[in-house]
Amino acid sequence: MAGDKHHIQYVPEPPSVSMTFVGWSALAGMLLVAVAIGAFYYVYRAAVPTTNYSGATTFPQSRVDTQERDELHRIRAAQRQKLETWGWADSEHTLVKIPIERAMQLLATKGNDAYAPLLQSQQALSPPTAAAERTTIQHQDAPATASPGGAQEAPR
Repeated sequence: MAGDKHHIQYVPEPPSVSMTFVGWSALAGMLLVAVAIGAFYYVYRAAVPTTNYSGATTFPQSRVDTQERDELHRIRAAQRQKLETWGWADSEHTLVKIPIERAMQLLATKGNDAYAPLLQSQQALSPPTAAAERTTIQHQDAPATASPGGAQEAPR
């Protein structure tokens, strides 16, 4: 077998698919695409309304404030007036507004204590045992009441 030569010969296969079948299949595919495009066009025309627009419309005049500079001066004058006047800050007359320059002078004279709190802070929440401590203190300070039998009884 080692001496035998193997010869491979190429033999073309006979065409099993006819060209007419391929041509008709291609034509059917193109016809299907054309029908789909026509159907989509018909649905689009039926679903999307068309409106005829009239000619160009005129827009109203813009309402831009032409007196911007005067408005800016008015706003700045009002702000300056608030910063430079004395007055009451609330209706109960408990807080006073002072001019900003004077406030800066007062803060400068305080030095390192300028931002220290004005009032001593109080503890916002009491510890959980505070109610029991108050009750115990109140019971010890209250005078003993006499009972009908002559014995003394502590208040509850």
